[in-house]
Amino acid sequence: MSGESPPPRATDLRWSQEARLRAIDLAAFWEGRVNRADLIRRFGISVPQATNDLRDYQARAPANLRYDTREKTYLAGPDFRPLFGEPSAEAWLRDAEAPHGLPVEIMPLPARRLDPWLLRRLAQARRAGQALRVFYQPMNQPEPAWRWISPVAFASDGLRWHLRAWNHDAERHEHLLFPRMLELGATRDAGPLPPDPDWERRFAIRLRPASRLNPAQQRVVAADYGMEGGEAVVEVRVALLFLFRRRLGLDRGDGLVEVANQAEMEAVMAEADGRFSGNGGG
Repeated sequence: MSGESPPPRATDLRWSQEARLRAIDLAAFWEGRVNRADLIRRFGISVPQATNDLRDYQARAPANLRYDTREKTYLAGPDFRPLFGEPSAEAWLRDAEAPHGLPVEIMPLPARRLDPWLLRRLAQARRAGQALRVFYQPMNQPEPAWRWISPVAFASDGLRWHLRAWNHDAERHEHLLFPRMLELGATRDAGPLPPDPDWERRFAIRLRPASRLNPAQQRVVAADYGMEGGEAVVEVRVALLFLFRRRLGLDRGDGLVEVANQAEMEAVMAEADGRFSGNGGG
């Protein structure tokens, strides 16, 4: 909020000490209270150590905690400001040990398997500057085929992982999906790879509430997406624009948000499509 003083700062902390001070900070923020027993149980420390940690926290943020002699616990004060900055609401909800006070259910999704042995082999090839012969099943072809690839980068669309690779046979960069790599064959020296400008370049997508929504609906969508001035700007690698658009349903036209600079984004994607296969795993 405007007019508020900046939060206190924590500096020069050892990682173990910082972990305990962060636990105090989070408990005070979410639960409004913290005591020595919580620290002892969580970190396996002694009573004197827990007392010292609470004193240290109070010294760094004097207005944050006050000791309640009746309840024999430390309570968050009315002027409480997080010592380590605003905490993540998402992380708190996902913390199975946090006392949420209400049931928390995270909708299960089918597991997208990522073979660690395959990932290990690809990473080794990248480190060694090697190309790999891969037996790959595209979805736009009836049968798998062998191709020579050189791993370039790994990318996730939030649901599954992709491999960004140089296809030596087609002479283009492309995205490959790990489960479609049915077999790995021989290796060879990859040699110098061509630059990948679409991976290096980022495009700023300007999201805004969908035009089909009424003003009241647009206001809540803007708040949900943390928009400022009616827009939220997200920088995405050009090579991942197709995945980003599909992940947010921006290609369907029936979502809650739309791209304000749609024509510019389509031009960038069309330019990139001439340099690599951007269909997310073809």
